Amino acid sequence: MTDPLLIETSLENRSVYLALCGELTYGTVPVFDEHVAHVIGPTRPRLVLDVGRLQVCDSVGLSALIGAQRRPDLAGGRMILHGMLERILRMTGAGVLFTIVAGRAPDCADQAEDAERAGEPA
Repeated sequence: MTDPLLIETSLENRSVYLALCGELTYGTVPVFDEHVAHVIGPTRPRLVLDVGRLQVCDSVGLSALIGAQRRPDLAGGRMILHGMLERILRMTGAGVLFTIVAGRAPDCADQAEDAERAGEPA
């Protein structure tokens, strides 16, 4: 039996913050995909994805992360991946596909402030 995937969501300005807890696997990817499709769009094109509390991320989960990155790209935004999936990203070579920041992800308000300082609209 697959452990559930819990997704904590925060919305702030043009950013969406998702914290994943549990397992991102074949059995839970449909929940993740549906959630990302629901929250990302032209009005909120930035996705901050915290994977620090994932216990397992299999190859289907990795594929879902790659697919999730396309949604912000298509909406004119970007995805930032926080947390440690270092081993799977290194083994697969997929690390080059992501903007990765180690450590605790900032909340959406912090992310918006960082974007404003960088000259990007929040």
